[in-house]
Amino acid sequence: MDKTICFIEPPYDVFMEELDPPFPLMYLAAIAEQEGWKPQILDMNSLTDKLPDASVYGVTATSPQWPVALKLSKRLFDEHPEQRRVIGGSHISACPMDYYGSKFNGAVIGEGEHALADLLAAPSLFSRGITHGEAVQDLDQIPFPARHLIDWTKYNRGIYRGKTCLAKAVSIITSRGCPFNCIFCGSHNVFGRKVRFRSVENVVAEIKHVIDTMGYRGFNFHDDTFCINRERVVNLCTEFSKLDIVWRCLSRVDTVDMKLLKLMKDSGCQEIIYGIESGSQKILNLLNKRTTVKQNLKAMKLTKNSGIQLKVGIIVGSPGETWETVEETKKLLKQCSPDFWNVSVFTPFPGCAVWDNPEKYGLKILTRNLCEYSMVGRNFRGNVVVETEEMDKEDIEQARDELIDLCQRLSPL
Repeated sequence: MDKTICFIEPPYDVFMEELDPPFPLMYLAAIAEQEGWKPQILDMNSLTDKLPDASVYGVTATSPQWPVALKLSKRLFDEHPEQRRVIGGSHISACPMDYYGSKFNGAVIGEGEHALADLLAAPSLFSRGITHGEAVQDLDQIPFPARHLIDWTKYNRGIYRGKTCLAKAVSIITSRGCPFNCIFCGSHNVFGRKVRFRSVENVVAEIKHVIDTMGYRGFNFHDDTFCINRERVVNLCTEFSKLDIVWRCLSRVDTVDMKLLKLMKDSGCQEIIYGIESGSQKILNLLNKRTTVKQNLKAMKLTKNSGIQLKVGIIVGSPGETWETVEETKKLLKQCSPDFWNVSVFTPFPGCAVWDNPEKYGLKILTRNLCEYSMVGRNFRGNVVVETEEMDKEDIEQARDELIDLCQRLSPL
């Protein structure tokens, strides 16, 4: 059997620019190389893109990509009926039974590295239906992402100070799993709730590898909760200070203080993104954020005072949203103007708590057509697919636009 495998990211025509290549596929490609296979990565611009010849095709898909992935499965079946065609990613992990309505002849749910290694060792297993991917416990054992397979001229990730790009950047992840249970998130379907960490030495080795092989000195840390282990962040920052890098990360508001923020700033941190979601405590409680408005405001002010740029994520149209709670969010933003922002509309993706039981949360889901699911979308205006008990679709669209207009006045991008 020809040991060629093509990993495919279906098109997803939502965002205005391509920031990053398909990150999970670079990890899987590295596993394939480790097992003696010849991988390719195809980041599709459209369903009409030419498909390279391969003996195995591995496709990943989020829920908004799923309708396109179904069309791709049919195309692969029509053009390569004898080849193995496997689906993985967050959607199939949340909805494994959807596999049976596709033209794929194999599926991997959960983390893919161990499952892929097993399947590559015995390719006939690719056609056995659904495979449950075992979570990787020792993340240091995973090879670094196969970035050498990517045409980096296509992507625009950078680390910015204001509107000035300080460095071209790559994304990097240093942990997997999130112990929290926000009702809009389904990441546990792939990575679980137990947090697993890479060692500081392993993370630093990857950073040095990127610097040596690509010349990039910018890093976008993609962990859901980068600061959840304070001692580890301190140790990482100590090492980062020796490397002359710039970086950004996501964090929860209840995991930072001024001492830690100063250490992060001194080690090259330029921006922190907090999912503050709302200025209403009622909304935070309904979202099961396990944070408070007071914590939101404190973290926002501390971050700006530390010299790190502040980016906030806001959600509009959450369960319990009213015009009064929207005004509370506006008030919070005015109290500490963020440097950057992202206004999303509440979107109950498959695998999250709201998808299966919207009535429990006082929501009405207007459509189950996943093609219409876009939290942010072009021009920062995501598509509204829910109604709350007090706000219909038009209300939420108006609230979204008012929050975007306010953010643009407070901190124009």
